[in-house]
Amino acid sequence: MHIPINKSHFLLFPTCIPVKGYSQSIIMDLDRGAYIEIPNLLYEILQYVINKRSIEDIKLKFDNELDEGIDKYFEYLAANAYGFYTNDPSPFNKPNSIFHSPHKIISSVIALDKSSTYNISDVLIQLNDLSCQLLQIRCYDHYSLVDLGNTLDTIKESSIRKIEIFIPYNSEYTEQDLIQFVQKFPRVVLIIFGAKKDRKIKVAKNSIKNLVFSTKILSKNTMEAITLDSFTITHQMYYESLTYNTGLYRKVSIDTNGDIKNYISHKKVHGNINKDKIGEIINTTSFKKKYSFSNDKIEKCKDCQFRHMCTSNSDIISKEQAYTKMDLCNFDPYSNTWN
Repeated sequence: MHIPINKSHFLLFPTCIPVKGYSQSIIMDLDRGAYIEIPNLLYEILQYVINKRSIEDIKLKFDNELDEGIDKYFEYLAANAYGFYTNDPSPFNKPNSIFHSPHKIISSVIALDKSSTYNISDVLIQLNDLSCQLLQIRCYDHYSLVDLGNTLDTIKESSIRKIEIFIPYNSEYTEQDLIQFVQKFPRVVLIIFGAKKDRKIKVAKNSIKNLVFSTKILSKNTMEAITLDSFTITHQMYYESLTYNTGLYRKVSIDTNGDIKNYISHKKVHGNINKDKIGEIINTTSFKKKYSFSNDKIEKCKDCQFRHMCTSNSDIISKEQAYTKMDLCNFDPYSNTWN
């Protein structure tokens, strides 16, 4: 592809967002849920593109030393549908960056084991009343499918869009038993951990893989793993990340003791489900304190090119007017390597 000789400007598509990292940058495509890696030099060039400077003007800004390189950069981005050429950049503006969610709780994690005494059905009803959209239930010990089904019946007509349920492998359940369970509750993704081999089964047509067998073991001590596969690229995620902590914002967790926390692994307890209402706890200043600690404000994270797509739930600690995450990620933005 060659630059059209009669086009004066190159522009990124409005939903293609350059993000600078310490040693490498990326362009996030919010429409396609994808990204490409770019050198930091191209990021600097794209700042002039965003300001709608002409191709000629951009080349002058770089003293005409990169004319051929700039042309190749723009050709590459146009060929991969990240940008386009035009003579009139005026109609193309950035999308509104204001994020607003009508949901009091966006996501929740609930943990159960044989020592748990709280009423999970009551918890689910409270979460539904708070318009929770994403729910994860972790059963560390055996939990019968019958009891689990009876529990889910309480929110059968709820607005919760997706429910992930982790249960340990148990030979008393046949594969058909598990498939029938998922068929009864189509919003459920059932993950069987401690299985003999990894595999996924698509139970319903045009759906996600909603029956998953994993050889990994899940326990209270399981650490969150940050990988490329765990990143999320959406319009909501990006605009939320500009102001809020994407792992903790409007999230609530209930641990095996019934303690209400920002996330399961956090030490800070804000209340207990046996005596407190979730709706009251999440409105306290203490609970909402870490909502505003976006990755742009956190040491190391602020230098990472993946910061606007990362959903790390790590607790955040403050020391000498600096914020750091307690659970360190194994990506190093300074060397651009995964450890």
